[in-house]
Amino acid sequence: MRRLVPALSLLATLAACQPAAPKVDFAAEEQAIRAQVAAFNTALAAYDVPAIDSIYAQDAVLLPPNQERRTGTASIEQSFAGLQPLKATMVLTPTSIMIAASGELAVEEGSWVYAMPTPDGGTFKDNGKYLVAWKKTNGKWLIQVDTWNSDNAPPAPAAPKK
Repeated sequence: MRRLVPALSLLATLAACQPAAPKVDFAAEEQAIRAQVAAFNTALAAYDVPAIDSIYAQDAVLLPPNQERRTGTASIEQSFAGLQPLKATMVLTPTSIMIAASGELAVEEGSWVYAMPTPDGGTFKDNGKYLVAWKKTNGKWLIQVDTWNSDNAPPAPAAPKK
């Protein structure tokens, strides 16, 4: 028993010396992510691929529908560079942002709309939902994983040529 009391006292002292869990201002972190989404939308509208790229982590993963997984900013840049020749537009709207208790990771859920002029003078439109995993790196929120899909059925195949 004599050994137990000092051991318990030592454990209590060590427990008191542990650093407190970081205080996370969840509202501020959510606003920081929403600001990054706004910057992403602005960069998309301007076809500013370097600005889009700056919102992704260097080892980010892009999981586009009906395409292979893309890793790293060079591959991601290629994906977004294709929008300008098509004169395509896209806008993301976050619906919820969940931030981990540590304040270092977050998941954003949202919806998107896409439009692109067609050769016949019309407009191809699509819309859907997305999930983005964010990671705070050097005080800045960056996209770590990005995936999305359409709410619409794929277009009908073209009629065979005769």
